[in-house]
Amino acid sequence: MTNTLSIRRTAFLWLAGLMATIGVCAAATSYFLVQNEASDFLDNQLRQVALYVGDTPAAPSGTDGFVPHDPEDDFVIQVWGAEGQPLRQSDPSIAIPLQRLTGLADISAADNNWRVYTLVTPDRTVQVSQERSVRQELAANAALQAALPIAVLIPLSLLTLSWIIDRIMARLNRLAVAIASRDAAADDPVPIDDVPAEVIPFVSSINLLLARLRALLERQRRFISDAAHELRTPLSALQIQIDNLRHDDRDGRFARRLSELEAGIGRSTSLVNKLLRLARYDAREPAPSPRPVDLAQLTVDTIARLTPLAGSRSIDLGITRRDEAVTIGALADFEIILDNLVENAVRYTPSGGTVDVAVEVTGEEARIEIRDTGPGIAEDDMTRVFERFFRANPHDSEGSGLGLAIAKAAAERQGARVALSMRQDRPGLIACLVVRLVPMKASR
Repeated sequence: MTNTLSIRRTAFLWLAGLMATIGVCAAATSYFLVQNEASDFLDNQLRQVALYVGDTPAAPSGTDGFVPHDPEDDFVIQVWGAEGQPLRQSDPSIAIPLQRLTGLADISAADNNWRVYTLVTPDRTVQVSQERSVRQELAANAALQAALPIAVLIPLSLLTLSWIIDRIMARLNRLAVAIASRDAAADDPVPIDDVPAEVIPFVSSINLLLARLRALLERQRRFISDAAHELRTPLSALQIQIDNLRHDDRDGRFARRLSELEAGIGRSTSLVNKLLRLARYDAREPAPSPRPVDLAQLTVDTIARLTPLAGSRSIDLGITRRDEAVTIGALADFEIILDNLVENAVRYTPSGGTVDVAVEVTGEEARIEIRDTGPGIAEDDMTRVFERFFRANPHDSEGSGLGLAIAKAAAERQGARVALSMRQDRPGLIACLVVRLVPMKASR
């Protein structure tokens, strides 16, 4: 069953639970902290009521010793008789003026600010005073104790919120990884299992785009297949007609013209084959079934195929190193890569030059280097040599400018790398194919 739980709903539920938890924890913690503070304060009030109740003078404050308290929290009790004579005073060292009216008042006395309540009766006047700093301290302590749990819970809530966000975004991250890890040639729809409801329209749009792309690629594959037949057939017919004309030309009057025409058809056929091959790579046609490929033997076979071309140009073509190297891939692609690299080296090397090929294994990679003694490539052109139809030396070139582009496309399909660099020891170019190897046991 597809899980389409909304991100918005999930976030709301998690955040509501987090806020409720923070509120309960903060309220409970503040309650216990403020309860202790209030309990101490009220205990001291009970003590003082017991000390000063009745008409009998109590023991001086601080000598009872039963309730721990701050002396600053004590009340100052003053009692006067009907004639205004002092009857009782809890702390004679503090002189707070007598107030004539019943009620509350703020008074400054004895270098302090006091909150005073005065009760005036016909037979006596009772005045109870307390430092205002006691109330301020009580309020500050209550505020601090109320804020303390919030200050502790905020970092914890941020950590929890981060975990909640990670949990909510995990499905998006899995979707992003699944899309990023898809093969470039994959055209199947992106699954919408475990995809949040808000993202399903976006994923559906991607699937529609993939469907259109799949249809486009299929039409391109059919066109390439049809074009291969339609382009090769007339060129093959022309070649047959040239052979017939050569057979009828008994006195050899048209031999040179026929050879030129045959060379032109050969170049056209080669160009058509290269264009079709490049189009197949662009269409991302599936590669042939992978199998073990002996790179050293493949290099020897490539040199053998191109030795006649090198001999016709008086070029010394040979192999200088032959390490044992086996990879897994499509043999046809590796043949195309090496044929293009070695043939380019032979064609661009002047007569009497050399082309050396070496197969060297380094760690888990094999490097096939083709070193020639040709003119090389200008530094400005080095970044463009893999572009289609680009020729570094167009005036002296016999090619079509597609060989390196085809070699690069084939290498990318096989997970290999092709690179070019100038020789440091002498003029010339180094073409390098880097291939990842497989263990020998896996290749057997």
